[in-house]
This record gives sequence, structure tokens and C-alpha cells, in this order.
Amino acid sequence: MDNQKAFLRSQIKRKLVELTEEKRKSIQVDLQQKLMQSLHWKEAKVIGLTISVGYEWDTKQLIQEAWHQGKKVVVPKCNPNEKSLTFYQLEAFDQLETVYYQLQEPNPTITREVLSNQIDLLIVPGLLFDDAHYRIGHGGGYYDRFLESFSGKTVSVAWAEQVIRSIPTEPFDIPVNELIVSS
Repeated sequence: MDNQKAFLRSQIKRKLVELTEEKRKSIQVDLQQKLMQSLHWKEAKVIGLTISVGYEWDTKQLIQEAWHQGKKVVVPKCNPNEKSLTFYQLEAFDQLETVYYQLQEPNPTITREVLSNQIDLLIVPGLLFDDAHYRIGHGGGYYDRFLESFSGKTVSVAWAEQVIRSIPTEPFDIPVNELIVSS
């Protein structure tokens, strides 16, 4: 199963990297508009999301829009030893630090930890999704572990090419509540 997931990951990464800048921007705008029009977004007071890198859909614009709407934004810090996530409230981009793999994460010395039960909506990243809203991420299992005890709403955004009929799942996989798709 890991080989199949690795193959699917590499295929979709290639497609994402090959998108033209114009097509990427068009998809990005559509996804953001659809997300902000969703009931989950409108009702949420505290929104959790990652800081995107590389070929991922840009989250910095979403963060700025959430701040503009008076919402609290929380972003995760990875704990590699436990393969777990701890979320911290982000009030400005200068509260981020660059860690391994050029990931940007909150600096815990200048941000406040937020417990999972205080997060209303979690924007769950992923590379590939299926019709039942299961996802394939980057393979670390961080979000799968976090979602085991998360009781808030979960949403993912995806380009139509990132959605297939069915992906291989394992007992610990948890689907997101809503999948927002752009063609």
C-alpha cells in the first residue's frame, strides 16, 4: 500500500509543479472564494491551517483574509519525535520561523499554544483526495494523528486533478468533512 501511495504522490506532485502560473492563480482564487463562502468558514472563529510551501495552494492570503474578518488563526508546529502537531496562534507573519525542509512554523517562544478543542475549523492539507474525502498527504502521518482526537470541522481544498474515485486507505485514515474542488 505504501508503494501505491508513493506512486500516487509522485504523480500528483508532478502535475502540480507543471501548472502554469496563470492556471495556478486561477485555481487558487477559485478555491479561496469557495472556501470563504462555505458555511464552515463563515461559522468558524478559530481557523487552523498550515503555512504552504512550494507547489501547495497558498495559505498566506487565506490567513490575511481570516485576520481581516476578525478570525483567530492557528498554525501547527511539528513535533518530529512524536510525529504530532501543536497549534499556536499566529497574529503576524514575523512570528514564524523557518525549520527543516524550509517549512515555516510558529515560533513557540513568541506565540500562544491553542488546544485542539479551541479550533473550530481545520483546513487539512493533502496531495490527493477521493470521493469519500479520504486524503493522501506527504506521508508523515502528522495530521492523521491529530485528527484522531480533533472534534472540530475539517475542510480540504483541491484542484479537480487532485481528486480520484478511490485511494488506498488504512484503519487510521480519517476523511475530512468537506472537500472544496476547483476545476
